[in-house]
Amino acid sequence: MSTLYADIILPLALRPLSFAIGDELAEVVDVGSGVAVPLGEGKVYTGIISRIHTVRPPFKRIKSVLSVVRSEPLASPSQLALWRWIADYYMCTEGEVMRAALPSLLKPNAESHDLFTNEVFSLGCEQMLSLAEGVRSEEALSQALEALLPRRKAQYAAMMEFCDKVGTDKIFTGGAIARRAMEASAAVINKLVEGGLLQVARVERSTREIAAELISHTTLSEAQTTALDAINQNFGRHQSVLLHGVTGSGKTELYISLAAKTLAEGRSVLYLLPELALTEQLIERLRTAFGEGLTVYHSHLTARARTETYIRLSLSDGGQIVVGTRSAILLPLNNLGLIIVDEEHDSSFKQEDPAPRFSARDTAVWIAHNLGAKTILGSATPSLESFYNAYTGKYGYVRLDERYGEGQFPQVTISDTIRSAKRGERKGHINKELSDEIRTALAEGRQVMLFQNRRGFAPYIECPDCGWSGRCPQCGVTLTYYKKGDKLRCNLCGHSEPAPHKCPSCNVAEPQPQGFGTEKIEECVAELFPSARVARLDGDVAQSASRMRSVIRAFESGQTDILVGTQMITKGFDFEGVSVVGVLNADNLLCRPDFRAEERTFQTIVQIAGRAGRKDNHGRTVIQTAQPDNHTIIHAASGDYYAMARTQLRDREAFGYPPFARIINISLRHTSAELVTFGARKLARRLKELIGPEAVTDAHPPVVSKLGDVFILEIMVRIERGASPAEVKALITQALVEFGRDKVVRRISTSVNVDPA
Repeated sequence: MSTLYADIILPLALRPLSFAIGDELAEVVDVGSGVAVPLGEGKVYTGIISRIHTVRPPFKRIKSVLSVVRSEPLASPSQLALWRWIADYYMCTEGEVMRAALPSLLKPNAESHDLFTNEVFSLGCEQMLSLAEGVRSEEALSQALEALLPRRKAQYAAMMEFCDKVGTDKIFTGGAIARRAMEASAAVINKLVEGGLLQVARVERSTREIAAELISHTTLSEAQTTALDAINQNFGRHQSVLLHGVTGSGKTELYISLAAKTLAEGRSVLYLLPELALTEQLIERLRTAFGEGLTVYHSHLTARARTETYIRLSLSDGGQIVVGTRSAILLPLNNLGLIIVDEEHDSSFKQEDPAPRFSARDTAVWIAHNLGAKTILGSATPSLESFYNAYTGKYGYVRLDERYGEGQFPQVTISDTIRSAKRGERKGHINKELSDEIRTALAEGRQVMLFQNRRGFAPYIECPDCGWSGRCPQCGVTLTYYKKGDKLRCNLCGHSEPAPHKCPSCNVAEPQPQGFGTEKIEECVAELFPSARVARLDGDVAQSASRMRSVIRAFESGQTDILVGTQMITKGFDFEGVSVVGVLNADNLLCRPDFRAEERTFQTIVQIAGRAGRKDNHGRTVIQTAQPDNHTIIHAASGDYYAMARTQLRDREAFGYPPFARIINISLRHTSAELVTFGARKLARRLKELIGPEAVTDAHPPVVSKLGDVFILEIMVRIERGASPAEVKALITQALVEFGRDKVVRRISTSVNVDPA
């Protein structure tokens, strides 16, 4: 019998390595099996078999597989195919993909293999509420309700809701309802259970049953029904469909309907979101729809929770629904029928560091075209790449341009900040037009959202005498001034220092804050509207998950009148009470050194404007700008996506940017500025020789050119239409291999970013 060999993927930045399979293991291993293998001196790693063959590798000594670490496969054939594609397309190794895909407890690198478990975790259990045994009579229940009424009104209201939903004919005979059907909060229900009024039972229900119920009880508007029919028709011709639905149009209801249909067929659903922390409202809606059959997955779960989820999904034959961030695209969802990519334009779907630097959106499209699923990409402001793919027929396209229910599009005003300042109509960075709208909203008991894409009190401080400004000693970027604590802080590396009260350069004047951030706006708004309750939501607040949730819930419940925030407040929120939205400085969105700056300015303004008037026709949005005639601002104010797309696509084609070309960025990093400069120039010259001088830029510093004590340079490679991406990537790989063999520059760290966001 011929000796068997296995190509094994290890969770390292390596290509698959070959090991021998002993006779005792030959009958129990297969492609996808998790195995323990020796590597180096005394190290044992968990690997996954990607190929079994009989061709002896060309090495003198071949190590053998030590053992099988788990009876079930750690990766299915479809997963391995996906990993190979990601490694090939994004120019990384399958080991780096495995490292990202598998939870840490499934890839120990010690000799102990006891961390693995064969426990099967149940899915589809639903918590059912029924009346506790001790109160199953009219007299006992009446006494219990009377005891609640004086001081526990929330619990009393929850019990009345429960009785009403169960019905008087069933309540004393064990009648039950799903906990998710209750509008009362989890805390209130828990108190009723602890107090002996309600009891909880876990009932096994398949997602098919839940989905069938959902389909029979779902009511869509005429516009939504038309759009849903169009999506299903498009799925007959395309694997991927772009749903271009305006803000507040009810795209989520369509996603739920599509998901329910897929689950009813016994297939699995993956629902991708840019950031779960900012979408609690949506997750609660999904829980209400799908019960405890919904799995939430993201990188902040514990290692144990991620491992349990991975194993449970890998053992399932289908019928699962998972909502998660970009990392969820790597989960082992068997019989996958539908992938929903909500807010598909969001740059959070692209992993920038570390490898694999993949796009979850584009990976979802690949899965749809190669593994038999369908993908729906949804957005009110689609990325130009997705829109172009729909325009050219690669994707299906469905437009939903009516707001759901009574909601109307907000009236949008462009307010000239320069003219307002000259007329003396600008106070606390708020123009008169916006100030008047805020005052009216507060008088009507409505809420306000104010958007400023800078956190802190001021973006920087500057000496009025010599022009000195504070810069991070590690990163070289300007330090943000925070009035609270009177400090300067780097928003990249976290460096912090006291704000100087005399210029460190000229020792004459006191440096003054320049510009304004959310902290300053919060202070100004509190002064202008002293009776208003003001809160702030930005990256500083979000460092504490509990504080962030508290801010969101207070605004949602109407306890806060004005919410000041950065781009965080543009994503995923549906606040019924908001009637006024203010964009305080649209110009700082436009002035980024990025070919996508105007597209993203349009997306941000339209998304934040869409928070107003979602439940009625009282929405007002004011865009403050020093460039009132800028075509992007005008297009955003009118919500004219097609005009923006025409303008930007024309410019992109003229200058050779996506979607008319592909871009690969090569980053070089080292603690020596001289060495990284020498190496980057050397690599750029070689790339120009191999690919062509017109396709490769000179080495240049990125927007952040220093991080900590590491200097960074970039080289951009542009793949024009007609060129072979595979051939260009092969030439880049050749240049990097040569670079790594050079004794002078091989200490420089290099990384490749395909299709940077």
